Amino acid sequence: MDPTHYDFLSHISWREAWLSLETVSGGDVGAYPGSAVRGALGHLLRPLLCTGEPGAGESCGHECGRPDSCEYFALFEQSRAASGGNAPKPLILTSPMNEDLDAIALGGPVNLPFRTGPPAPGEAIPTLRNEYTLRLEPGALLQAGVRVVGALSVAVAGVVEAIARHGLHVGGALLRLNSATDGTGRVIYDRRFPAIPVQSPALNRLSCEPEAARRIRIVFQTPSILKLGTGGVFDPPELAARFIGHSMARAVQVHNSLTGRPRLPWLEAPRLGERLAGHRLFHYELSRRSYRQDKWLQFDGVVGYIDLAGELDGAMPFARAAEILHFGQKAAFGLGRIRVLVLE
Repeated sequence: MDPTHYDFLSHISWREAWLSLETVSGGDVGAYPGSAVRGALGHLLRPLLCTGEPGAGESCGHECGRPDSCEYFALFEQSRAASGGNAPKPLILTSPMNEDLDAIALGGPVNLPFRTGPPAPGEAIPTLRNEYTLRLEPGALLQAGVRVVGALSVAVAGVVEAIARHGLHVGGALLRLNSATDGTGRVIYDRRFPAIPVQSPALNRLSCEPEAARRIRIVFQTPSILKLGTGGVFDPPELAARFIGHSMARAVQVHNSLTGRPRLPWLEAPRLGERLAGHRLFHYELSRRSYRQDKWLQFDGVVGYIDLAGELDGAMPFARAAEILHFGQKAAFGLGRIRVLVLE
């Protein structure tokens, strides 16, 4: 495979902060806290970043009055590129991980509060549900991360500073920031030293180097939504056949929308002859509480893993890119978080 096919990946950069949050006052965050954390970030940052209606001098509410210049819109709400096509949001939430769900995704047993059920009509994989409402009690710790891709990644330090100053109201719970580290593990904030300002996280770039691999495991750690037309993909062979191509397409979208570099010419997805060598997938059905809309919303996706086999050296840069950019839709909510394990 021509190396220039994935040289563009090195132009995609990001900064990230991993947050250690402590509960001050308790509240319920639902079975999937990612959406609640993202909503809390939006609630905190909207009045700080929103430039308001033209001439109004106040924040806009649900509809942005200056989408072409508003910092809040660019970071949180942007969904259309200047060309009119879809544009990925620069902010990617690295959602708080449920240890039990992570174990299931890696192949572990399904224990309460998770329950399995028969496949949905027309599908071959079992369903998975968790109707337990996670409650954060005072003193409980929550780990989450914020990753911002492209030029707006300089905002990460400001986001951490805002959280440190005001805390996060997550599902009725108030969380305060104890500490934050960047992607290298370097401490960029510590509540014990309030006089030291938040440090800027390290700048990272995607790798475009091939990696020897003959069999890899793609672990879908949080619900991953890949849509074809109006429906999601829940068929293991089809998901396996589309994984590399979709990961490449998402990286191209990120490059064209967030790097400020010239648009890439049309790139064909690599034909590597990869095949599905094994899988353990669930159709995860989940409810989440939207505090902005004041109602419960239903969403779903796949969790579990697929094994791909073949001459995968040329596919690895795109697979590694998906670890950072996530796979499928709603990365801003922490969905589509994956791990790539090289088995052979």
